[in-house]
Amino acid sequence: MSPATAKTLSGGASANLDLLRAVAVLLVLLNHLTRHYHYDHFDGVGIFGVLLFFVHTSLVLMYSMQRSSLTGVALIKDFYIRRFFRIYPLSVLAVVTAVALNLHADGRGLALAARPGPIEFVSNLLLVQNLTNTSSIIGPLWSLPIEVQMYLFLPLLFLWRRRSVGTLLVVWAICGALGHFQQTVPTLGWFTLLLYAPNFLPGIIAFTLPEKRVLPSYLWPAFILILTGLFFLYPSRRLGGIACLSLGFGIPYFKEITFRPLNFVANRIAIYSYGIYLGHSFFIWWALTERNNWPLLWAMLLIIPVALYEGFERPAIDAGRRIAKRMSRPRRPVLATEPQNAEGVS
Repeated sequence: MSPATAKTLSGGASANLDLLRAVAVLLVLLNHLTRHYHYDHFDGVGIFGVLLFFVHTSLVLMYSMQRSSLTGVALIKDFYIRRFFRIYPLSVLAVVTAVALNLHADGRGLALAARPGPIEFVSNLLLVQNLTNTSSIIGPLWSLPIEVQMYLFLPLLFLWRRRSVGTLLVVWAICGALGHFQQTVPTLGWFTLLLYAPNFLPGIIAFTLPEKRVLPSYLWPAFILILTGLFFLYPSRRLGGIACLSLGFGIPYFKEITFRPLNFVANRIAIYSYGIYLGHSFFIWWALTERNNWPLLWAMLLIIPVALYEGFERPAIDAGRRIAKRMSRPRRPVLATEPQNAEGVS
């Protein structure tokens, strides 16, 4: 990665990546809205939206680790603490809310149902449904265990001194082959992550590639939509891996979008995307299933994710940042001549 790229993303801001994340969550929303009306033709775009999330997440987390300037155990501790406070508070809130309202995913969204058993409930709280072979209480929650398990390997990939595009391509191909073989036997725990490794690794490839920035920015939205259209027409795990790989190779070649209205909208959707992702099933259930009121749905989509972020997500993110800073910074011995506070710690 070139210094220009590091400078562009040093503050975590990339208009192109904001658009990628915004498109991802909107594709999932489109899929679930159409499924609510028993129109299943957009299932492919919903799945592809999740795959775009996987590419985006692995890439931006590599940038995040780079910005931390940490190495070794300190980097790993910092990474895991921050991700815990980023992912779990809102997912736990969503699971508890669904159980309190007697709601459960039924293939068309959320519906009134019996409360889950203790194993299913705890598995959803811990985000290990794929390991316990239990269903997700909220439909979109299925992807989070895979993402959380990917976190176990991402810092190691960042610290891998011999990491190169060539080696990553070999790993991508091996994971794809093993994933194809795994489809012929029952899904067993960690193999679920293996199925989606070809969708995470392209984000690492994009981070590893040198920046080119030779393609005009207006082609970036078209590139995303072309890949989406191809997957919509020919949905398959293999094409999903190839499309994500194409995306990973393409990201460093596009200039950043400078059209301010598009950047503003994409940035806001990206910021509140986690609340939209976990919350939209509740919004569809309440506004459309219970009230048949589309204006109410749009009002909920516009207001509640913002409120969740400002009142719940951001405080948790800030808490994780503070705890990670305290836990991961190296300790130095206290000298006898140094002043001490009331607790005897400098």
